[in-house]
Amino acid sequence: MKRFLLVVLGSGVALLGLLIVNTARIPGAAEPFGSSSSVRIDATAAAERLAGAVRFPTVSVQSGAPIDTAAFQGLYAYLERSYPAAHAAMRRETIGGLSLLYTWPGTDSAAAPVVLMGHVDVVPVTEENRAEWLHGPFDGTVADGFVWGRGTLDDKVTVLAALEAVEQLAAAGERPTRTVYLAFGHDEEVGGRYGARLIVDTLVARGVRPALVLDEGGFMTEGAIPGVEGIAAVVGIAEKGYLSLTLTSRASGGHSSMPPSRTAVGALSAAIDRLMANPFPSSLDGPTAQMMTAMAPYVPFGQRLVLSNLWLTEPLVIRSLQGTPLGGALTRTTTAPTMLDAGVKDNVLPPEATAVVNFRIRPGETRETVIARVREIVNDTMITVAPRDSATADPSAVSRTDVPAYRLIEQTIRAMAPESSIPVLPYLVMGGTDAKYWSAHSDRVYRFLAVPLGDSDVARVHGVNERIGIDAFATAIGFYVRLLGGLNGL
Repeated sequence: MKRFLLVVLGSGVALLGLLIVNTARIPGAAEPFGSSSSVRIDATAAAERLAGAVRFPTVSVQSGAPIDTAAFQGLYAYLERSYPAAHAAMRRETIGGLSLLYTWPGTDSAAAPVVLMGHVDVVPVTEENRAEWLHGPFDGTVADGFVWGRGTLDDKVTVLAALEAVEQLAAAGERPTRTVYLAFGHDEEVGGRYGARLIVDTLVARGVRPALVLDEGGFMTEGAIPGVEGIAAVVGIAEKGYLSLTLTSRASGGHSSMPPSRTAVGALSAAIDRLMANPFPSSLDGPTAQMMTAMAPYVPFGQRLVLSNLWLTEPLVIRSLQGTPLGGALTRTTTAPTMLDAGVKDNVLPPEATAVVNFRIRPGETRETVIARVREIVNDTMITVAPRDSATADPSAVSRTDVPAYRLIEQTIRAMAPESSIPVLPYLVMGGTDAKYWSAHSDRVYRFLAVPLGDSDVARVHGVNERIGIDAFATAIGFYVRLLGGLNGL
C-alpha cells in the first residue's frame, strides 16, 4: 500500500510538473506596439463623406423583392465624386449588376495581389422601431461626435475607410508594389450569391491567387473575451456554415373538441423539444483551440495553466465555455428554432404545422451531416425535414496564422492602439461574410472590422441607432493606410 501511495504521489507530482512546464513555455504577452508611424487624417471631413454615403438607402431585401437600384447607382456616383484620386488610380468594374470591383495595379505584376472586401448593402429598418432612432437611419447625421445611420458599422464603414486610404495614398503619388483589389458586394446581407461570389469567380478565372484576403467579421473591443482584461481583438480565420431546415408535421385536421392522441402541433412541438434536448457535440478543435492557446499569455496564471494544457483540460474548458451563448457557439453547431406556423382558428385542428430551425455549422461538420443528425433525432413518420430555400453554406476552410499575411494584420491591429498590449486572437466567426467565397481558393482569408467598438456598439449592428465615433472612423482609415503600406512584407 505504501509503495502504491508513493507511486500515486510521484505520478501526481510529475503531472503537476508537466503542466507547469507547458505553462512556462507559453510566450509572454506582446509588448506594446510603441510609437506608430503618423498617419494624417482629416477626421471631420472623412466623417462627412461617410455620412453622405449613409444617405443612400442601399437596402438588401430577400430574394424576389424589388431592389432600389437607383440608390446603389447614386452611391456609386457619389463615391466617384468624393474620391477623385482613388478613381483616377484604379479601374472600376461592375460585377453581378450592382457590385463593384476596383483594381489598383501594382508595380510588380509577378507579386501575388491583395483583396480587400466590404459590402455596400445594409439591412432594412423596421417601421416598428423607426421611432426609437435618435437620428433618421438614412439621414446621415453627424452629431455628438458620431456619424449616425445604417451602414456606419455594417459595412459602409469598411468601404469608405478603404477608399479614404487609397485616396490619401494615390493623391500623394504612391502606388502599391503588388496589385490591390477592392471588392465591394451589393448583397452580402442576403448571402452574397450575386455579388461577392461572382467577383471571386471573376478574379479566379483571371488567375488571381491572393497573398491576403481581408473582409469584415472580427472586432476589437473591451471586455468581450472572458478572462482577458482591457481591449482585445479577434481576427476571423474561419466562419461557421449556415443552414435552415423546415420541419413539417402533418396530421388529420378536425374539430378541437375531439383531438386525436397526436396532433400536428403536438408532434412538431415534441420534435423541437428533442432537438433542443440533444445539442450537437462540442469540440475545441480548429479556430477555437487556436483562440484558447493565443489567450493564454493574457490571463491569470491559473487560467493560463488550464489553457496551456488542453490535452488534459479540454473537457473542463468546454464545460466552462458552454455557460455562455458565445462560448457555446464557439464549440458546437448551434440549434435555433426561429419560425413557427400553424392553425387558422382556436377551435380548429390544423392539418399541418411547420417550424424553421436555423443551424450555424462549426468546422468539421457539413450541411449533410447536420441534416442526417436532425432526421435521426426527430425520427417521426409524421414529420418531414427539408432544407429551406435560402442562402446555405458549409463552414469555410480554416486560414493559417503562421504566415506573413496574418502577422501583417496582427501588427496593423496593434498599431490602432500603439500604447497598449492588445491581444490579437484567432476567432471563429459566427455569422456569414462574403469572404467565404474565397475559402476554396486561398488559406489566407481573414475577417476583421477595423473599428474600435464601444460598450454598446455590438448591439447596434443591425439594431437601433447604429453609429460610429468620428475618431473611431479615423482609426479605421489609419488601419487601411498602414495595411496598404505594409504589403511589401507579404
